[in-house]
Parts: sequence; structure tokens; C-alpha cells
Amino acid sequence: MSAASPPLGLHTRRTGCILGTAGHIDHGKSSLVQALTGTNPDRLPEEQARGMTIELGFAQLSLSRDDGAACPMSVGIVDVPGHERFVRTMVAGATGIDLAMLVVAADDGVMPQTREHVEILDLLGIVRGVIAITKADLVREDRIEIVREQIAKLVSGLPLAEWPVVVVSARSGRGLDAIRRTIAELAGELPDRSAGDVFRLAIDRVFAVHGRGTVVTGSVLCGQATTQSTLELLPARVTCRVRELQSHGTAATRVGGGQRAALNLTGIDREPIERGMELATPGYLTPTRYVDARVRLLRRGERSFRSHQRVRVCMGTCETLAMLVVIGAREIEPGGDALVQLRFADPVVCAHGQRFILRNETAQVTLGGGAVIRPVSQRLRRAQPDVAASLERSESADAQVRLEEALRVAGFESATPAGLACAASCMIGEVSPMLNALRDRGVLVRVTPACEVHRDAMAALENRAMAMLSRHHAANPAQPGLLRDRFVTWLEKRSGAGIGRAVAARLEQTGRIVARGPYVADRAFQGAASAEDAARLERIVEEITAAGFDPPVWSSLRALTGVSRPRNRALEELARCDARLVLMAPQQFIAASVLARFEKAVRELGAGGRRFTLAQVRDALGLSRRVVQPVLEHLDRARVTRRVGDERVLVEGEQ
Repeated sequence: MSAASPPLGLHTRRTGCILGTAGHIDHGKSSLVQALTGTNPDRLPEEQARGMTIELGFAQLSLSRDDGAACPMSVGIVDVPGHERFVRTMVAGATGIDLAMLVVAADDGVMPQTREHVEILDLLGIVRGVIAITKADLVREDRIEIVREQIAKLVSGLPLAEWPVVVVSARSGRGLDAIRRTIAELAGELPDRSAGDVFRLAIDRVFAVHGRGTVVTGSVLCGQATTQSTLELLPARVTCRVRELQSHGTAATRVGGGQRAALNLTGIDREPIERGMELATPGYLTPTRYVDARVRLLRRGERSFRSHQRVRVCMGTCETLAMLVVIGAREIEPGGDALVQLRFADPVVCAHGQRFILRNETAQVTLGGGAVIRPVSQRLRRAQPDVAASLERSESADAQVRLEEALRVAGFESATPAGLACAASCMIGEVSPMLNALRDRGVLVRVTPACEVHRDAMAALENRAMAMLSRHHAANPAQPGLLRDRFVTWLEKRSGAGIGRAVAARLEQTGRIVARGPYVADRAFQGAASAEDAARLERIVEEITAAGFDPPVWSSLRALTGVSRPRNRALEELARCDARLVLMAPQQFIAASVLARFEKAVRELGAGGRRFTLAQVRDALGLSRRVVQPVLEHLDRARVTRRVGDERVLVEGEQ
């Protein structure tokens, strides 16, 4: 895995690659690059005066085949500083590289930054490269053999142990042709780059050109961009457009993964752009302060690393502070690995699989490194159940599994195809067929026409809702349930506007809750009305039933029950939930059996789509207008009937 793993997908033949240097200060990295390319990568006056690289330097290497013909592969070289104070710049230079060239001076041999750079290359997953023993003109051959042995011991057990070793001298020219051939061979063995639909470029330089505007440079991590491409600057979330392109020093109409590129941008000022930012396909990356990852500590540490310590994270071309929280443990042993959450001081952007380096808070020591598992997360509790299992599913080598876990974790939060592609490390175009496969397996639940969620997220919300209802019933045993509107509001706070009502309806359809008038309740909840209230309600039902089509108003029933006003209101709530009564109007119930007789007569009058009047209903039932009118108005509200002028018609007869 490279420093930033691109989404998987279709591939195109390579036309370029990026090589990064590594090694101790003053071991001749820049001199070797100049001897190979003719370009001095030390671009600042103070760098040339000191003879050391402070910022990233860039050069272009032209390769040729053994027969002298030009090689179709162009190699951009990123020269990094070797001083310990500039390790963050070294990591920035390693972002997006395909090959590395580890430089060790023959006179000095392996030095502290040699060791640290080897560790960083290993932590970043850079597995292809060449080792150059420089300054061969300054020492005898036996010294070169000693340095070979030092290097072999240093890289033992690492992928670097397989790298070819070439002895060179930038001053005498020894080995320059050999190292060119070696780089050409390594470049030719590189796998083709993904031609996916996601473009990412890590910005390492930004400047203004008179008459042209803002220019940024960086290594293309994946995808392609053309002139006129629309890109998003992150984490600022500013949209801009590409006016002109250069790649490896020449004008281009298209740049892609494995190339150094300069982009002339329009629609954006110079001020908001800084090194450490990214340009990406709009919507793919999401700024966040919480990133879940797996980290590995270096073995050379003497003490365990305790959770909740602050670290410096070098990721892409940015360096920022974060708190490292260990998941499921209190510390990480030297050489150990663990699942962690990085809580950043400022928003960052990253993608699944992206590598990073951890340094201590003062940026003096490299602690270890890791790879992003979940590029956008929420604040996790260390002991939160199932977190480790969820993160391990997100680490899966199967993109389908990663996508499903991203949906499970997202819950009811909206997720775009681009955002899901980032979480699953796949192409945006691959998301739709994978979603269809999940639908076929019944993994996704359609809540509303615009909302589809993972079945586990739905089950979790439903179970939380039922637990909340149970608590409400336990605290309010005399109430018939929880008001439906309050229940829906509770659901919408946890799912989204317009979704809560659909979830409540789903719970009702599946029989987990029942409606009791304006209330909802757990199906198993029977309430705990006192025996006295139950007896009072029986008398009320008898009274209302006996009143037939002209029931009394509720307040008048206090004389029957002899209760206080507060108790009478509680009885009214019980009546609302009694299936034998129907609330016809405020403060007025009618017996359900009586209402059924009334509705039967109305349906007979309106059969066949016939219209009928209040007077006809009055005459059919032998009732007064005063009695018939409120019952008919109730049927209008219940959408049994519909008024048309002075007449009415059955609603179902119109369909």
C-alpha cells in the first residue's frame, strides 16, 4: 500500500511515476538528483548556501532503454530534507510516491535520520525502491563493503531488504548509468495506475504567477484531471476550476496518478490555499475532526504509549495535532498495534487506507504510523461495545463489506455515492451496483421514497424507541401511552425530518406498538388504571351507549362519576384509548356500536355514487337535525363522506 491508497477500479497504462529520496542530512541526495537530472532540486537560496534541503525539491528524470531509445515512462523526483527538524517535510514528499531512493553516504554510513527515514518508508507502505551508496569517490572499497553490511542489517526483515544497492559518485560519475537503468527497470515493473473517477492531489506548493493567477503543485494520488475540470479545495470546501496544467515540466491537457502536476486554478484566490490542503473530486472527501485508524508503534520505544495523549500526525502533505484514543485498551506496547481514534484539533480530509506517520507532540521523535480505516467518524467511547468489530469489518479487503459497514455506521445520516466511495475505497461508479446487491440481500430498508438505511440501523432505532416507550410506561403506568406527536418528535431527532412518522408507522404495522387514540404504546402494555377508575369508565361507556346518537358532553359526566376535574381529565384519557368509544368532537364521545349503525345507514344512502343530504339521513334514522349534523361532520373528518354543497357523497365511491 502506498502513502495514500487510491480507489480500486479500471486501470490505464502508466506514462509516469514519482520517485522520492530519503536519507540523512548531507549524504548527497540533492547532488545525486542533480547528477541524474541536471536540475538542482535545492530551490531556495538558503538551501544552496547551506548545502542542505529545507523544502521539497523537484526534478525530472529522462530515462532511456538499453538500445538508447527514449523510455515512455517519465519520472518525477521529489527530493526531501534529511535533517531531523524537517521530517514532516520528508513525509510530505513521500506522499504519492511510487518508488523511493534511500541514500547512504559511504563516508558516514548509516546515521540517525537514515534509520528514521527507513522506518517512515516502512510505515508508509512504500515497498519498491533502490538504495544508493553515495560519495564512493571519498572512501576505499573496503569501507563501501562495511556500509553495505550496515544497510543490510538496518533493512533486515523489511521490504527494503529486497531493494537493489547501487554504488555511486555524483562527482566522478561512477554508477550513474547503473542507477538510471535500475530506476528504469523498477519503473517498468510498476503496476498500472487506477483510472478511477476520483481525483486527488496533495498540495505541497502554492504561489501566484503574474498574469496567470494561482498555481498549486503536488503529486497526483489517484484519478485524472483535465483543463476545465471542476475540483474542490479541502478542507476549506471551496470549488475551483483548472485553467492550465503542467506535468513533469511540460504543458499538458490531462494529468493522472503517478505524476507530478502543476495546476493553474481559476475561481479561487491565493489566500485560502496552503500546503497540506488537497484538491479532489467534489463531494469525495469530507472534512472531519474524528478519524478511526489502526496504528503500529516502533519497537525502539522504551515505554508504552498511553491513550489520550497528544501526537502530531503527518498525513499527506499536512501536519496537525491530534489526541490519540486507544480503542478497547489503555495503552499500546512498543512494537504493538491497536485500533485508535484520532481526534484532531482542526478538520482534516483523508480516505480509507491512507497511511500516516505519528510523531510526539514536540515533533522530535517518530512514534509509529498507521492507516485510516474510517475517514469520517464520530466521537467514540473507548469502551463502546462492538466498536472493534465494526472497525475490523471496515478494514476488510472486500469493498462490498466495507460499503455495507459504512452504511451501517452512517445510520440515518445522508450518504452520497462519492462519500460512500471514499469510505469503501472504491470508484464512485462502483457504488450503485454494490447498493443493488445489498438490496437484493435485504440489507437495505426503504423508510421513505428518499430514505434508505441499513437494516441494523433501523433495528437499532426501533429497539431504542421501544426501550424509551417502556421507560415511559414504567414512569406513567396510569397513562394510556405516549402521545403520538411526542413519539414522532423523539424519532425524528434521531433519524431526520419526515422520517420519524414513517418509522412510527412501521412499528405499528409490524405490531410492536399499538395506537390508542392520540397515544401509542407498547403492544404488551395494558396500563395500570385503578379498579375505581375501571369501574367509573364502565359506567361512562354504559351511559354514552344508552344515549345513542345524542351522547352527553364529557364535562357533564362528572355528576355520574363524582370525581375531581383532574381525575375527570385522566378518565377522559382512558376513554380515548377504549375501543368501545369514538371521540366524535372535543369533549364528546359516541359509542362505537352506535356510530357503526349511523355509518351503515349513510353507506346505504350513498351506494352507487348517489348523493344524499342531511335531511335524508335524518329521515332514514328518524333523528333530529341537531343530532345528525355533528355525526355527519365527524364522518367528513374521517373521510368516510365528503360534502359537495348541501349534499354529501361517499369518498370511496369517488375512487
